[in-house]
Amino acid sequence: MKTDLLEKKELINQYLKETNRYLSSFSFVSIFSWKDFFDFDLKIIDRNLCIFAQDSLGTFLYLPPLGKEVVPETIKACFEYMEKANKGKGVTRIENIPEQERHLFPESKFSHYRKGYEYCYFKNDIVNLRGNPYKTKRSSYNFFTKQYNCVYCSYEKQMLDECLDLYAGWAKDRQNKNEEAIYSQMIQENYKVHRLVLEHYKELDLVGRVVKVQNKIKAYTFGFEISKDIFCVLFEITDLAIKGLSVFIFKEFCQDSALAQYKFINVMDDFELKNIERTKMSFHPTILFPAYVVKKKVV
Repeated sequence: MKTDLLEKKELINQYLKETNRYLSSFSFVSIFSWKDFFDFDLKIIDRNLCIFAQDSLGTFLYLPPLGKEVVPETIKACFEYMEKANKGKGVTRIENIPEQERHLFPESKFSHYRKGYEYCYFKNDIVNLRGNPYKTKRSSYNFFTKQYNCVYCSYEKQMLDECLDLYAGWAKDRQNKNEEAIYSQMIQENYKVHRLVLEHYKELDLVGRVVKVQNKIKAYTFGFEISKDIFCVLFEITDLAIKGLSVFIFKEFCQDSALAQYKFINVMDDFELKNIERTKMSFHPTILFPAYVVKKKVV
């Protein structure tokens, strides 16, 4: 389904609208972003949309079944489908389960693993950067605005190559400072994700912005709506040599008119990497949203 996933956008969104979830994975953007890594297979089971993902390791359920009501029979059918497809491989699981749906998987039958947290902020906290907790961020923002004449503007398709060049420079710097294998792999995989999103940002209904310094793109960021109150920052890339730029683009994005209706900003998870955790915690999240993986217990 790699070639026609965009054709399934309306179907997926139809089922997503029946839910009131706050994790970034509950979005068409999240699914589409990983289409180069997984074959997605959509099945309707008991009036629920079930989105299976397959790679070389096997098949798993990318999200819990989507629909107004999820019953035990639906979950049972999903596991039976995966077990048949996986033929004994230990990869059968359901990912991205929010806290409010854990009750669908009683601990007598299922094991739960918390895969991480998504970081969510009050938007106005980032817009204002008030008080002692934000003293360092405020200083970085002010330094950038005093030292640099910049242009903050909307992303356009012709900026794609320049943005990808920026990503390549950012990735090289990050890999030089962090030799963890999982981090290096994540950076390499995300290059493909960024290219895909930059190419299809309009079809994905994304808000994209760039910062130009001396007429060169030095930062870009993209995001999308999760719910009527929550906006998600999908990614943000900056020239790491420019002090204060990352704070500047985050603050400007949060106070962008396109985000006026939203109260909260979700910046997704930290990939279980300490450096990303430190950065996201430094902006003082209002709440951490846990996400769980569920497997059947072996009887």
